[in-house]
Amino acid sequence: MIRVRFFTLLQLLLKRRELELPYVSEERVGSLLQRVQDRIETPFLHKLLDEQGTLRTGTIILVNGKNIFHLQKLDTEVFDGDEVVLFPPGGGG
Repeated sequence: MIRVRFFTLLQLLLKRRELELPYVSEERVGSLLQRVQDRIETPFLHKLLDEQGTLRTGTIILVNGKNIFHLQKLDTEVFDGDEVVLFPPGGGG
């Protein structure tokens, strides 16, 4: 299983803190995000990805505590037992 955890505004939008999905061999973060969206009725990917499907500035995605920006970004492979944490870009004023 892969555990996906939601934080800040995503948690409020989705009304959930986490979701567990079965492990899929050779899956990458990008395809995992799409699988999560397929399981959740409320659209949320537009909060994390732009129209071209790349990470929005300020989006933070961690795989086992490591920022995917410093790995292979959306091509980072996920493995059975991994925890993926999603933080949308923060707002401020």
